[in-house]
Amino acid sequence: MADFTIRVYKNRDYNAVRIMFAEGMMEHLPATCAYLLKLPRAQFILFISFISLLLVSKSYLLSLVSLAIVFTAGRRLLTREYHQYVDKCQREDLLDIEESYMASNNSCFWVAESSGRVVGMVAAQAAPRSSEVMLLRRLSVVRDQRRKGIAAALCKKVIDFARQRGYKTLSLEVSMMQNAAQKLYESLGFQMMDDNVLPSLLGRFANFSIMTYEYKIKD
Repeated sequence: MADFTIRVYKNRDYNAVRIMFAEGMMEHLPATCAYLLKLPRAQFILFISFISLLLVSKSYLLSLVSLAIVFTAGRRLLTREYHQYVDKCQREDLLDIEESYMASNNSCFWVAESSGRVVGMVAAQAAPRSSEVMLLRRLSVVRDQRRKGIAAALCKKVIDFARQRGYKTLSLEVSMMQNAAQKLYESLGFQMMDDNVLPSLLGRFANFSIMTYEYKIKD
């Protein structure tokens, strides 16, 4: 028997939801750093930087220290990018969850609760300019409660919600770094429909993409 329940969001969940979203996003930072360091263009830049520093300073130690400083600065810039994205979301739909998701019949926000603790969340929202597409948004489960079927149950809740309201397609976006999420969606029957590189400088440099998945809802 599942040791969690899924219920509709309440105002008392506000802080837990926002913290869960922020922590979930920041979890992807180490994997993103590792991905960037594996890029041939990034390795080339680091190599050229090291050689240039070595030629100028004539010191391997100073060159290595300077390279470490460059790496640290790069990680801080990437961390700032993640924080800016979290702040943006928390100023938009997650600023007033009641207004964003609970005020319309075609949107909703749910949380998963275990032993009185909010351990997961997901949202459904009608896609702009479409009467047939619903969006699955803000899926997240706290780290110590994963692999218990919570994320799958939350997804199924959104699928049922969309079906009950007559929508034909459920759509979502996921970053290339979210491998576990991609596997989850595919196991539930979602199919990848598009793959777009982020238009930012970092996105173009790293070929960092956002994938769109769709689930065709059966009557």
